[in-house]
Amino acid sequence: MNLLLSLRGIRSFAYGFVNTSLGFYLSSLGYREVTIGLLITAAGFFSAFLIILSGILSDKLGSRKLFLIISSALMAFLGFDYALFHSFPLLLAGALLGGAGSAGGGGPGGGPFGPAQQALLADKVEDKLRHRIFSTNALIGTMLFSFGALAAGLPEFMSGFGLKPLETYKTIFTLLGLLGIASVIISLMLKEQKLQIQRNGNNTKLIGKFTITALLNGFGMGLIPLSLITLWFSQYFGAKELAISVMVWGSNIASALSYVFAPAMASRLGTVRMIVTTRLIGIAMLASLPFMPSFIIAAPLYIVRGAFVSIGMPIRQSYMMGVVGRESRSTAVGISSGVGWGIPYAVSPAISGYVMEEVSSSLPIFASASFQAANSFLYWYFFHNLPPPEEERISND
Repeated sequence: MNLLLSLRGIRSFAYGFVNTSLGFYLSSLGYREVTIGLLITAAGFFSAFLIILSGILSDKLGSRKLFLIISSALMAFLGFDYALFHSFPLLLAGALLGGAGSAGGGGPGGGPFGPAQQALLADKVEDKLRHRIFSTNALIGTMLFSFGALAAGLPEFMSGFGLKPLETYKTIFTLLGLLGIASVIISLMLKEQKLQIQRNGNNTKLIGKFTITALLNGFGMGLIPLSLITLWFSQYFGAKELAISVMVWGSNIASALSYVFAPAMASRLGTVRMIVTTRLIGIAMLASLPFMPSFIIAAPLYIVRGAFVSIGMPIRQSYMMGVVGRESRSTAVGISSGVGWGIPYAVSPAISGYVMEEVSSSLPIFASASFQAANSFLYWYFFHNLPPPEEERISND
């Protein structure tokens, strides 16, 4: 258990740095914005592909540990590749295989690392403790990802002491390569029970339902990615970059702290009711933003909204692991995260950017709220009569 949580923390720190500093680093090497954008877009799509592939194959081959080892080795490759080479083909290969990009390996979801890690985590915990462990997993991922993002400021900070930013980048990427090697060693230490591979039609139907709901959520959330919602705050309220950055930091902290309360809330309300209720509250707050009279009022609303949107995330992960058969857990995460979240999330920002510029800056916010609301109602329709095993036992007792 502790080894799996340690792996999550190491990987989240590494990708917090990578995903935050990637554009800055490539720019310092002399690459233009269009080239950087193409690399990040390609990495985002390939990351979604890796999520799907690792999820399906880890169940097909009956081993999740193998894919944790491979994922850790690719993280090491990314670190050393970026520390040693500057040519675009090698940098592109590092970003693609290393899982960098919008669906990359860091934050709460875990990227290509997620399917195997979440499935193994569920295998090693009792049903009654699963919500708590998954919330801890999400808390570690989010906090370490934030510290990794903070480390992206080291090149500029160290330049004040006479060290060139490029040299600091190389040092940190070398460290990430070493962390990848450490992750390989930790992965090799994991103990895994061999899966009994069998077909289950009910699992296939459940995975389909999770994927459909994730499609709506992924497309909706992709309409308001961080890069565009921060731009909206700047244009709509005239807020300065420093004020917006403080707001985003506050939202991240609120999201992380919300995971502490997630298990108790799920126990009190019931898993599915808790997931849907907190999501709808967050959606209402999102849709209210354009009606706020000033940034001073809108910013706290955005921060609190971050907590309500995030608090259900580890419970959703835990719930999926509880209701899907053990032999299909990695597949469920891979398909629902890759097909359901990764691909639509990579596509919708382009639509949102066009609408913001040509139609209305606030329309993507309302559209995002609508898609997320549809996700919530459909989630309730699909799953409100399907309690996880721990709740089913309580009702039977």
